[in-house]
Amino acid sequence: MFIRRLVLSTQHQHVHLRVLSTTPGSAGDETINLLQSFRDISERSSISSRRDKVRIVHPTIEDQSKRNTRISAANLTSNLCRAYLSLPNTSLSQWRKGDNEQQQVDSKQQFMRVLLDEYATDINEVSSTMKAMQSHSSFTDKTIRRLRDLCTPQYERTFQYILHTANDDLGVAFMVKLRQDILDVIYHMKFAQKAEDQDENNEKIKAAFATTLSSTQYLSKLQAAERCIQTILTSLFRPGVLNLKRITYEETPAAIIEQIALKEAVHPLQSLNDLRTRLGPGRRCFAFFHPALPHKPLVFVHVSLLQQMPKSMEDIHAGSEKIVQGIDTEEDASCATFYSITNTEPGLAGVDLGNHLIKSVVKQLKQELPKLDTFCTLSPIPNFSKWLQGKIAIQQIIHDATRIFTKEEIRLLERLSSSKPKSPLDSLLELLKTPKWHSDEETATLLKPLLLKLAAYYLTIDTHHGRPLCPVAKFHIRNGAEMFRVNYLADKSLKGMRTSFGMMINYHYPLDEIESNHAQYEMTGDVSVREGVFKWLED
Repeated sequence: MFIRRLVLSTQHQHVHLRVLSTTPGSAGDETINLLQSFRDISERSSISSRRDKVRIVHPTIEDQSKRNTRISAANLTSNLCRAYLSLPNTSLSQWRKGDNEQQQVDSKQQFMRVLLDEYATDINEVSSTMKAMQSHSSFTDKTIRRLRDLCTPQYERTFQYILHTANDDLGVAFMVKLRQDILDVIYHMKFAQKAEDQDENNEKIKAAFATTLSSTQYLSKLQAAERCIQTILTSLFRPGVLNLKRITYEETPAAIIEQIALKEAVHPLQSLNDLRTRLGPGRRCFAFFHPALPHKPLVFVHVSLLQQMPKSMEDIHAGSEKIVQGIDTEEDASCATFYSITNTEPGLAGVDLGNHLIKSVVKQLKQELPKLDTFCTLSPIPNFSKWLQGKIAIQQIIHDATRIFTKEEIRLLERLSSSKPKSPLDSLLELLKTPKWHSDEETATLLKPLLLKLAAYYLTIDTHHGRPLCPVAKFHIRNGAEMFRVNYLADKSLKGMRTSFGMMINYHYPLDEIESNHAQYEMTGDVSVREGVFKWLED
């Protein structure tokens, strides 16, 4: 199998894009036994946690022996990290591809099984200890500490030991990758069970992770391990530790620009000129780096410097062009628009890097360009088309059409198709599946109020437990933004039309109200919505 890979290289301060064809090399034998190494490390971490820490003033033979033990511990943990990180970087759904890859992936499966079977919290021991404490009324500081130790899984101490002893910050990379793999297993277990998917691949996946535990118990223990690692990573990747860097075409190493180009998730790069534009005049790109991973951008954001809040991606491009031509200047910009934010590490999902990045970039831009007084986004509505199709398919939104639309709008929907559809919304969906429907001016004009109303409905009315369905909306609202304006045909790219029928939304970050908006949402679920959104819901 050939893999097409985008590679950037520098030569005389220029960046070139080229395509390489590579074939996965045959996997060699593992240099160390993962399971045995982890057991050895776990035993050492257990001894280390019990050992009294006494400072030795004068070196002795025994002291030298302990120092050698620490060195060998560093080698052991480092080798474990390297071995795990060398295993295939594929998702669980692709694990059944070939013999060599399968053999290595089996190592991950076994590693996770041992992690949960041997080093998770022993619920039975915790329960018996609590009963003994209650029967003897022996709630002392000592027994409470004993109970706390029992509730702490052994793998948590082992993870901390690895982080403190592994060389070259390999422990951090290991923890991020391990959490990514655990999240992948959790995702497939949950959704395979929910959909009751019985195809051969999912049956093999379930069998591969079979243990003495039931499927529900195993999933619960996986989730507990994932939360444990997330807590550790959250402390490691806190704002005070992260380094904010601007990405530029001239000064940033090509290897980092390559990662930015390859991992862009919102608006994929179209060409080398596109890359130059995003890093050129009128634009900014910032990324967070961690001292343990200095050459890996963890999360990055693209910003456009404009005179006013944009209504479409075309406004973003036009604003940059005006600065390039000298019509406008960066110094006179009054609006900074975040139009793409990407988390490059799945293992850091939920660690809240994006929130900290936006706030850090706002502070940086305010210092650089004092005239900036508006900070906003031009964001996609990624699941809008899937939501509309799903609602129509299960006949839910159809019955509520009269509640969503006026009688005049329903008559308009009925006239959109010459056939006799089952419902007005079937006509709308049929039309939206037509290629280039937006190129017809009359059709685009007729559909504008209907799609704006549906987008506003999706973002504000149809919620889950009182929270927005849209993941992008939840991200920005939780960060303290407000829903400002929905925009029609704002992204006419293939991806934009496919995922959201071209709809986009501006989230506005009012600097004086960010914290109060955040607190309001967290406590009550209330979302600040401006006229540019709620006016489309008015009859």
